[in-house]
Amino acid sequence: MGCRTERLKERRPIRPCGDREQKLTNALDDQLVMRRTMSPDVVTLGEVMGTLRFSGQFGVGTTVTPSLAGAEANVSIALARLGHQVQWVGSLGQDTFGEGILKTLRGENVGVDHVVMRSEPTGLLVSRRVSLETKRVDYHRSGSAGRIFSAEQVTNALAEQPKLLHVTGITPALGDIARATVTEAVREARERGIVVSFDINFRRRLWDVEAARPVLSDLARQADIVFGGTDEFEVVTGEGDPSLALEKMSGMGVREVVWKSSHLARALTADGVSAVPNDVVQAVDPIGAGDAFVAGYLSAWIEGRAVEQRLKRAHTLGGIIVGIDGDWEGLPTRRELTTLESRAQDAVRSGSVER
Repeated sequence: MGCRTERLKERRPIRPCGDREQKLTNALDDQLVMRRTMSPDVVTLGEVMGTLRFSGQFGVGTTVTPSLAGAEANVSIALARLGHQVQWVGSLGQDTFGEGILKTLRGENVGVDHVVMRSEPTGLLVSRRVSLETKRVDYHRSGSAGRIFSAEQVTNALAEQPKLLHVTGITPALGDIARATVTEAVREARERGIVVSFDINFRRRLWDVEAARPVLSDLARQADIVFGGTDEFEVVTGEGDPSLALEKMSGMGVREVVWKSSHLARALTADGVSAVPNDVVQAVDPIGAGDAFVAGYLSAWIEGRAVEQRLKRAHTLGGIIVGIDGDWEGLPTRRELTTLESRAQDAVRSGSVER
C-alpha cells in the first residue's frame, strides 16, 4: 500500500520594501531558522483520529462538529500552545479527516515532520451527548492508518534529540505493529539518554487487564515519569492502595510517579511524596482533562520547576478542560496561563474524569 511522508513546507515570505520592513522580515527569517534547527522539547507518538461530535440524538437538526481526538494530540497541542517545541509522530489516511487533522496540527504549531499519509483510512470517533454530564463514545478505528508506524519515523524523530519522549498505554493496545513501535521507541530513547514519559491510560474497550498488565508494566519500568489514576496503577502493580502502588512503581525504577484523582494529586520523586489538593469543578466535558493534566506537569518539568509547581500547573490545565466542551479547543496559550497562574493559588482546579 502506498504512502507518502508529509513534511512541513517552508514558505518564503514576500519581501516588503523599506529598511524597517526588511529588518522585520530578516528577524522573522531568523526565527524560522532557529525554530527549524532547534531540537524539540517533546516528541509524542500515537494515534490521532477524526471526530464527529453530535449535540444530541442522531437526526435532522442535530448539530455535528468535526474535530480531532487522541491523547497524544491533546498533549502535543497543549504543550505547543505554551510555546514548547513539539513533534508528533504518527500516520493519517489520505482522506478528508487526515488532511484536516494535519492542517489543524500545523495551525497549532505542532511539528508534523515525521507524519506519514497512508492509503488506509483515518480512524473516526463519534460522540454524542446523552445528558448534561454524560457522553457516549463510539470508535471506528479497525484497519485505520493510525495503527501503523514505521521504525524510520521513530528513529528520525528521536535523532533530533528531544528532551523528552511521551507515549501512552493506548498505542500498544492498537495492535502488534503499534505495540512493537512503542516498545522500540522507548528502548531507543533510553539508549539516546532521552527522558521517557508514560501515561498508563488503560482502556478496557481496547484490551482486558490480563493482556494489558505485562505490556503496561514493562513500559512503566522503562519510563522515567509515569502518570496514572488509582485503577490504572492497580492494573500495572496489582496494588489498589495508591500509596502502596506509588512505592511499588518507585521500586520498579521509575524516577517520578504521578498519581491523579478527583481530589488530590501526588508525585513520588527522589525527594519524597509531594501532594497538592484539587477541588472538583462543575464538569461540562471531562474528556481530555487527564491529557491536559499531563501536559501541564510536563510543561513545568521542561521549565525546571519544583514538583509542587508542576502539580499546580497540571491542575490548572485539567480544570480548564473539564469545565468546557471539547478535548483540547479551550487549552490556554502562554499568555493566558501566565494570567491564571498569577491569580490566587486556588483559582483553578481540575475535576474528575471517569471512563
